[in-house]
Amino acid sequence: MRNYSQKYVASKIGMSQNAYSKIENNITQLTVHHVKELSKILEVPITDLLNDDFEIHKPFTIPRTVSKSDLLVHVHNLQKIIEEKHALKHDSYIVAISLIMAAEGSISSVH
Repeated sequence: MRNYSQKYVASKIGMSQNAYSKIENNITQLTVHHVKELSKILEVPITDLLNDDFEIHKPFTIPRTVSKSDLLVHVHNLQKIIEEKHALKHDSYIVAISLIMAAEGSISSVH
């Protein structure tokens, strides 16, 4: 919306670009403090950040043991979530889809 870089937003929040990237990529859980700070930086109400276009997720973890079919289900679900997002809103859309397709190919070749 504001075309701010991750580095810029991260510096305003007081964290590294790498740490902020992990929040954007759902590796690290977004805290209430982060939502408040983002609201100030982006100059939008907190409620605007909590709509469907800005989702807060718990980090995804894979259990120690997982079946091939369960893993494929997770990959397909992730692909659906990414495809539902408008490609132009996400700079890394093509990369994400490519990675999912590569992962699916790798999983499919496992016996």
